[in-house]
Amino acid sequence: MAKIRIKSAGKILSWVVRALVFTLKFEVEDRAKTFGRLHGGHIWTFWHNRMLIVPWIHEEWFDHVKGAILASPSADGQIIADLCAEFGLTPVRGSSSKPLKGMSALIELAAHIKTDHDVGITPDGPRGPCYALQPGVIKLAQLTGARIMPLHINYQRAICFPTWDRFMVPLPFSKVTITFDESHTVPRRMTEEEFEEQRVKIERIMVGGVVEPNSSC
Repeated sequence: MAKIRIKSAGKILSWVVRALVFTLKFEVEDRAKTFGRLHGGHIWTFWHNRMLIVPWIHEEWFDHVKGAILASPSADGQIIADLCAEFGLTPVRGSSSKPLKGMSALIELAAHIKTDHDVGITPDGPRGPCYALQPGVIKLAQLTGARIMPLHINYQRAICFPTWDRFMVPLPFSKVTITFDESHTVPRRMTEEEFEEQRVKIERIMVGGVVEPNSSC
């Protein structure tokens, strides 16, 4: 019964997202020139607290591109996985805090990239710290040669929940600014110092795209 309730939660949440986005006003900037792209192979990176509408974004504008998304193996991750599946994304379960599951997820994501999927990762999830980029996304780009595309999602007005990441839900009828930032590749071979330089570089780009909403967040 627990699994049924969790799966229903993902489906219900997908209905809520569809109803919510119908009221929102979107402003989109495509620095990555990703619109019109026919094939996958990009790594979408977006902060954990702004991930709610990402499945809808992919379905709305990139439904022709196969997609997979990383979700944690927790009960909350199951809800996210089911939500993403409702929007046509393939969930991959894994966690940076559990090395074996994290490595298994990395291998699975790499396989999806090789079969022309875009993949989505919240690089500060599933436990944070908020806005701190974990090394998994750099490792995946290094392993596959895929381009990292920072996705900035900013809400004009939002409700923030008392979670580690201050998870945000945009308020109805507010503006949402979406920026597909310039994509980046990382070298296949790097020293530990060079790897850290790449991690810090992408983290700074991601943090630089954060605009806090006009609310109590």
